[in-house]
Amino acid sequence: MNIIFDTDMHTDCDDAGALGVLHALADNGECEILAMMCSTLDPWAVPTIDAINTYYGRPDVPIGTVKGQGVLRKSVYTRGVAERFPHDLKSTASAPDALQLYRQTLEAQPDQSVVLVTVGYLTNVANLLKAPAQDGKPSGLDLVKQKVRTWVCMGGNFIGTPARDDLKLGNVNFTYDAPATLYAIQNWPGDLVFAGREVCSVPSGVAVGECLRNVPADHPVRVAYELYFSGKLKNRHVADLASVLYAVRGRGEFWDLQDQGHMALKPDMTFTWEAQPDSRQAYLLKKKNKDGVLSDRAVEAALEKLLLQAPKAK
Repeated sequence: MNIIFDTDMHTDCDDAGALGVLHALADNGECEILAMMCSTLDPWAVPTIDAINTYYGRPDVPIGTVKGQGVLRKSVYTRGVAERFPHDLKSTASAPDALQLYRQTLEAQPDQSVVLVTVGYLTNVANLLKAPAQDGKPSGLDLVKQKVRTWVCMGGNFIGTPARDDLKLGNVNFTYDAPATLYAIQNWPGDLVFAGREVCSVPSGVAVGECLRNVPADHPVRVAYELYFSGKLKNRHVADLASVLYAVRGRGEFWDLQDQGHMALKPDMTFTWEAQPDSRQAYLLKKKNKDGVLSDRAVEAALEKLLLQAPKAK
């Protein structure tokens, strides 16, 4: 499984948790990390990504970042992580353009071999899809058609039947760069699976984080959670972690899919799930076991095991 990970590493500690889970899965041989993209202008975001990569023994994973217009919000943990742990990239601005890294990474991969996971704003994805052909190389849209098997997108609230989103639960990944979200989702040419808040964020009832007391005190993911909660380890929702887990392991014992229909997204980021026309879009549903029990605790157990897994010696 070849993964590109696109994150807004600055607002919520679950981005750091998701990156830890991704590295553990890679250590297990379940996936290969091709590249990472940052979708925020926070100057400490890329250094934090680089610090976590370095801790897990992958200091050379390419990292690109949004250039030009993007989202900038205050973070309570990125500077603390970046200043405490070793890394090479000294600021977000020092990272290369995510658009060019997307191009280089995808061009080098076999057809239909890449899974894209976004756990933040969709600025970079929209920029890729808008990119024209250049120097005899395909447009961003054609490159996605050729190389990407599936896009797993953390975002949306799929409430009711048919599902709709009135934003009462919040939808930060979509709303902070709404034009990019609208363009990316409406123009994505392939398979797209949404991980909605109701299955893995608030109010899903699924949370991890306190387990990190069982890793060393100098673990960057643990530090990110501690800084997020003002020095205490607490459980946090698993939106980004679950998105990574699904992208690598699929539905398994954890989820089902609603794969009939499509998201009819509006510029204000509300949507309805419409049956017609059917498309290549889907969203995750909680799965029940043979006794009718939801998969929440099983998801938590799987994620905690991955978070507690020590980095593999390189």
